[in-house]
Amino acid sequence: PEGGAQAGGWPEGVGTTGLQARFFANGNFFTPDRKARFIAIRPTTEIRTSPDYPLILNTGRIRDHWHTMTRTGKSPRLSQHIAEPFVEIHPADAQRFGIGDADIARVSSPRGDVLVRALVTARQRQGSLFAPMHWTDQFSAKGRLDTLTAPLTDPISGQPALKHVAARIEKFAAKAFGFAVTRRRPEPDTAAYWAVAKCKGGWRVELAFAEDDIDWAGFAGSLFGAPVGAEILAYHDRDAGQHRIAAFDGDQLSGALFVAPGPVAVSRGWAAEQLSVDHVDRRDRLAIVAGRPGGVDVDRGAIVCSCFGVGANQIAEAVRRGCGSVAAIGTALHAGTNCGSCRAEIRVIIDAQSLQAAE
Repeated sequence: PEGGAQAGGWPEGVGTTGLQARFFANGNFFTPDRKARFIAIRPTTEIRTSPDYPLILNTGRIRDHWHTMTRTGKSPRLSQHIAEPFVEIHPADAQRFGIGDADIARVSSPRGDVLVRALVTARQRQGSLFAPMHWTDQFSAKGRLDTLTAPLTDPISGQPALKHVAARIEKFAAKAFGFAVTRRRPEPDTAAYWAVAKCKGGWRVELAFAEDDIDWAGFAGSLFGAPVGAEILAYHDRDAGQHRIAAFDGDQLSGALFVAPGPVAVSRGWAAEQLSVDHVDRRDRLAIVAGRPGGVDVDRGAIVCSCFGVGANQIAEAVRRGCGSVAAIGTALHAGTNCGSCRAEIRVIIDAQSLQAAE
């Protein structure tokens, strides 16, 4: 190892070099008879639902991020699959609490609250919510789940109760939504909700605003940090609440901002890719303002396979061309053939396309 340090086994006592054998490799435990012990406990009564907090929030991990993103947050490849904090909610609960798919939701506990993107899905059990714990103040405005959990610990191990808390959910009354890509790291502090993620050539950022009376050109200029003399292309429909602004420094895109009264419908993966290519043709620049590729450009869709950069649109097209299994998708696109963690998501796309074909 670098610096001459030697690898050792844990635990390592004072004056020792650490364990050389793996714990429990011989099947024994650290008890007098070397057998495991079950310890009876009483479940805590401090975490329970109530009329004010009628749901159970479970916290956990997602596929491509580890811990608090101190490493994975620096990787464009690992950040492209899921780029913002979210909460999963069952459709019946979503209807009950007035939450729509892609809304910004406020999730609260007796200790605090967070703002996260709502994902309405039947894979979540009714009465329960799920949210990942990875996001910190470095990557989101208000996505830290540790602000919700109770200061309770297991009486024997000392393990904190970080994964289970009574909560409530409500729709955040956003007046405007935004999505942007920018070459420099954005600082959108004026937005009530923001979440940034690294992408090739720069950053992408999701936005939501408590007010809509905003100088969008000024906001975009501050967000992009475009140089003096940058070419600006813009589209404004103030009656509809639609605004699209792109700034170019020579042949390079400095940034693009898309604003709408509801969750922004734009090809996010494609927009992010425009930071790493040159834009000589004016038609290419106008396509950025449109928010979708023109001509022969391909929109891969939301990235499913991070290992090979394969998007949902590519997988769906392969299914329409006859790839009816995860293995067939792997042969055609390589998706799912490396780490394999995306295979379940590929299966969902195959099933959805097969259902559409049957209809």
